[in-house]
Amino acid sequence: MKKIRWLLQICFLVVFASLFTALMPQTARADFAERPVGFVVIDQDGGVDGAVYKEWRQMVKLAYRFPYYQIIDGGEPQMLVSRAVRDGVKLDAASLSALAEKSKTDVLVVARIYEMDESLVSGWGFRFDHDTYVRVVADADLFVYKKDGNKLLKKRVRESGLRDMGNYDKPAETIKWQLSKLVNTMENKPIIGS
Repeated sequence: MKKIRWLLQICFLVVFASLFTALMPQTARADFAERPVGFVVIDQDGGVDGAVYKEWRQMVKLAYRFPYYQIIDGGEPQMLVSRAVRDGVKLDAASLSALAEKSKTDVLVVARIYEMDESLVSGWGFRFDHDTYVRVVADADLFVYKKDGNKLLKKRVRESGLRDMGNYDKPAETIKWQLSKLVNTMENKPIIGS
């Protein structure tokens, strides 16, 4: 009889706890101001695919984390910056400030890709050996504009040359790490990958 009473008490407590948690309001509020970050890639080479974009976005996301920042892919920032570049606007502090204001973002990260290429080159004719090399070209302009303090950082990535077959960085990797360095420098965070 004691075991049955003890079992009924446990069942009563479980039912009471379940009803109590089900009937209590379950609202969560964040008092953080989510500041939008516009991430824009202007690919003039055609070499940026979904996987490359995702890796670059991850570098931006590491510097601008939730709950303080919210990354906006595409949309208004992409449209406005693309239109400005197409119209011949030079990307500098004044133009990026105006574009950030129009797109309602606090931070604007722009990667303008001119060329990303890697191709095999035979050693005969160029050198006196018959090895195969890789011609690597990474050509891009990277910009980070932050409305708070009206700060602009920019980096021109211009890397090209012949590399040994197994000893080179892909152009997308080179741009990814330069982008990471730029956004982390803007936020006074440790540089990743250096």
